[in-house]
Amino acid sequence: LVEQADQVPVRVRAAASGEAGRLSLGFVSTVGYGDMPRWLRLFREALPQVQLALREATLDVQLRGFESGELDAGFVIHAPGAEPAGFERLIVSTEPLVLAHAQDWGLAGRRKAAPALEEVLREPLVVFPREIAPSLFDALLGFYRAHGATPQIAQEAIQMQTIVNLVSAGMGVAWVPRSVCALQRPGVRYRPWPSARVPACDTSLIWRPDASPVVRRFVDHVRRQVKVKA
Repeated sequence: LVEQADQVPVRVRAAASGEAGRLSLGFVSTVGYGDMPRWLRLFREALPQVQLALREATLDVQLRGFESGELDAGFVIHAPGAEPAGFERLIVSTEPLVLAHAQDWGLAGRRKAAPALEEVLREPLVVFPREIAPSLFDALLGFYRAHGATPQIAQEAIQMQTIVNLVSAGMGVAWVPRSVCALQRPGVRYRPWPSARVPACDTSLIWRPDASPVVRRFVDHVRRQVKVKA
């Protein structure tokens, strides 16, 4: 009992400094194709007394998790400048959307030159529902409208890997964050459009202003990693 009592101040100090405790972290699937796995490994090595609880979830689900107290922080995607209100945030990446299309896509195979963007925008589209990333969905819709087109939505899917699978099945084309190119699915090709002002996608780490010391520790860790990469 004396030995356990002696440990109490040590544990209290560790919790107060963010060196011990629990961190419930949400993340969208796309961040898993980037640096997040390495960041988590380094964080666990540096702070083994912090228990990490990970939850893959889209933005809408994460916001409900914050509201219920089930989440402490989360990686989300959104259009630049459209991060969720009421949170502190750290932008960890900004990337353009690229076109995912089937390997035997007719427009790509009929000639050597790249198809015209106007032709691409008339193709059936596989896209995520608006409610899971409204700002990004609206940016994509605005991109179509700016070129005098209306998206011909053939199928909606929540997860990016599902969207890519539907593209491989010939359901249509899709605009996905460039990091998704790491997902190599047989029968799918990724094509950038650098001259077309395609919408960009921000990935941000968000947390409440009254976050715990553990959350602050994690934010500082990610901020250092982002600076090192830059």
